[in-house]
Amino acid sequence: MAFALPYSPVGFTIADKKPEGALGFKKGGSGCIMPLIFSAARGKTVAFDAQSCGYDCSAFYLGYKDWIFPGIEHFLSSGSLLNPRCERFLKTPAIAKSYIEALKPVKKTEGFTIFKPLEAFSNEERPEAVIFFVNADQISGLVYLLHFNAPQDERVVTHFASACASVATFPLRYAKSGEKKAVWGLHDISARARLPKNLMTLSMPFDLLVEIWGEMDKSFLKDEQWEVIVRRI
Repeated sequence: MAFALPYSPVGFTIADKKPEGALGFKKGGSGCIMPLIFSAARGKTVAFDAQSCGYDCSAFYLGYKDWIFPGIEHFLSSGSLLNPRCERFLKTPAIAKSYIEALKPVKKTEGFTIFKPLEAFSNEERPEAVIFFVNADQISGLVYLLHFNAPQDERVVTHFASACASVATFPLRYAKSGEKKAVWGLHDISARARLPKNLMTLSMPFDLLVEIWGEMDKSFLKDEQWEVIVRRI
């Protein structure tokens, strides 16, 4: 593999049925979904639905809820009697509320959100988007490949976003709108503490991945300089 990936790219899609043997939370179970999504990069199939999304924020970012929970604006900024614990990620509750409102899904998700290794998709299946769990060298290579035939396009974006929003909400939004953008994510301090310290994510619509994969053999990936990078990975 040109990028010496230690983990499989993860495809995600929406389906009516839960795959047999898929990992996930029990109904009403709580927890961060990112470690489970990361397990998909290590060969597992993971599925969530409206009753098994872990934390309320995950249910919101996957499109199963219209709001995270009452007082989320204080939780993200400064505390209140309702939410005495706060993360202080945003300056004021008003800024936090405006941010969350802008992220409301246009359409509620129905059924199961499934994450599994890209190679586990059959020819009849098509993922909406693909997630790479990668280090700095691998992100650099992917960023260059993304711009191989479009150097002036803004093809890589990053956001203030939860880890699950950066691998699901935004890539899905770009896939639905036909925008050729990849999302550099896993800046989320809360989620980073749950995953290997050297990893970040780069997520993109599946169609964009197909496009850049078609350029690999013509690109710098065949060059001696890239081979030096691969050897140290």
